[in-house]
Amino acid sequence: MKNLIEEHSRRFLPYLTSRQIDQMADKDKAVVILPVASIEQHGPHLPVYTDSIIAQEVLSRALSLLPDDIPAWFLPLLPYGKSNEHAGLAGTFTLRSEVFIQTLKEIGENVARNGFRRFAIVNAHGGNSEIIDFVIRDIREATGLQVFGLHMYLRIAVPQSGLNEDEMTYGIHAGDVETSMLLSCCPELVHMDVAPDGTPHQLKKLNTPPFMGPLNFAWLTRDITPTGVLGNAQTADPTRGETYLEDGAVELAQMIKKIVEFEF
Repeated sequence: MKNLIEEHSRRFLPYLTSRQIDQMADKDKAVVILPVASIEQHGPHLPVYTDSIIAQEVLSRALSLLPDDIPAWFLPLLPYGKSNEHAGLAGTFTLRSEVFIQTLKEIGENVARNGFRRFAIVNAHGGNSEIIDFVIRDIREATGLQVFGLHMYLRIAVPQSGLNEDEMTYGIHAGDVETSMLLSCCPELVHMDVAPDGTPHQLKKLNTPPFMGPLNFAWLTRDITPTGVLGNAQTADPTRGETYLEDGAVELAQMIKKIVEFEF
């Protein structure tokens, strides 16, 4: 598992002095990146820090791909998000929506106050998505920043070779994709001996994709699965996990470059 701050200390904004930040030459183009994830149950086989591990792993790899002349800086990971879908399951730490919203707004306001013009929230947890999507517009309106929301999980969990139709449709949490990635980057934290098949077959009754499809419904994890897993963790493979991490990093690096170049 990569240590994001140690590997990319020269891009870690809090390692600069106040004077260095104040006198930064390329602040007009620089993007400040806030990685956001969660601490929440991930079944009996994955750590509750799974989303945060993936966020740091992919961002670290993406930063390694950036040329030195790309002015990208990152803030400490925000590991707490909106995870109330997992409320009541051990290991879940969730913020109320209003607290999460206000936290993101105030961080954005501080980015602007420090003279930057570009702010990107890089998100690795599905439960944060809706809030981030409307908060970035609120930050834009309030501060004038160019604000971007990048949902990492959407880029990694697109249809991949090696995933069957059920996994591509229902495998959104602690299933094949996330388990494969952790088997690649930190296998010592994965307990494959208790990895379940948590495919929610009962959702097929909807006859429409239940997640990220046209039919939206309020769900709690305990409504759907007794294991806390949505997907089949038993089919996970570290080689595919490495591919997911690498592909996610390449795409994230490309998006960071586009953000630096973007102008309305």
